[in-house]
Amino acid sequence: MKRVISIISTILVLSTLVGAQNNAARSPEAGNAFNKGLDLAKKGDFKKAVPLFKEAITADAKFEDAFYMLGVCYKRLNEYDEATGAFKKAIEINKKFEQAYIALGNLQMDMELFDQAINSFNAVVAFNDQSSKAHYGVGMVHYKMKNYIHAIASLKKAVELDPSYDSAWNTLGLCQERENQLTEAIDSFNHAINATKKNSSKGSYYYRLGEVQLKLKKYTEAESSYNDALKLSRSQTIIAGSNFGLGQVYKQLGQKQKAIDHFKIAARNRSWKASADYEIDLILNPEKYSY
Repeated sequence: MKRVISIISTILVLSTLVGAQNNAARSPEAGNAFNKGLDLAKKGDFKKAVPLFKEAITADAKFEDAFYMLGVCYKRLNEYDEATGAFKKAIEINKKFEQAYIALGNLQMDMELFDQAINSFNAVVAFNDQSSKAHYGVGMVHYKMKNYIHAIASLKKAVELDPSYDSAWNTLGLCQERENQLTEAIDSFNHAINATKKNSSKGSYYYRLGEVQLKLKKYTEAESSYNDALKLSRSQTIIAGSNFGLGQVYKQLGQKQKAIDHFKIAARNRSWKASADYEIDLILNPEKYSY
């Protein structure tokens, strides 16, 4: 659902730009077909939008926005080769079409074509070093490749350029945690929490903040963060993980029954069941594990 909302938001931004800048200069055939396709794409009907964007391109072979939107639709339809071709055609027409480069880089990242994705994001940096999205893209690719040090450098640039970029702060925190830069990770997750207005995102960030605080044995702070995650998140995985984290906190504080209660809740989730059941057994039957 989040990805659908994100792509529709991109469409809405693009439609404003196109309506203000380009359509007046297009032929009626190209403009009408494009606008009809855009209306369908906004509604999430990407399959029906495809022939309309193709119609716009037939009427105007240099209509870069139509190629871009054709790529967006193909991506949503999981037709990645066709999407790649459409984004590349948009870039061929307009060498500084930032949105098309970013979309192509994200697509290549999804396809695990990591070197190509980095090249696409860096192509934007070459003509617009102030693009937080391009720096974030480079950082995300390195994060997926587990090159955390390189990721941290790019993500720091992204948040420097856009301090409200909560996704970049979050990924920066994850990379710092992987590199055992735990104090820095706490700072990044706090920035992510403050930057986002979405309760679901806040819930996830609070959970990750709790995880780092637990590692640092800041049990009171971790307890607070996990409880905030439970209040804000609707993700069953985050809810289970937060209950597991609270179990760990209360276990360390010697509050065994409270620990068991939270482990039992975590055990209701398939992803957490084995770990939670083990922790419960460890508390109830310590002699089994005393070697």
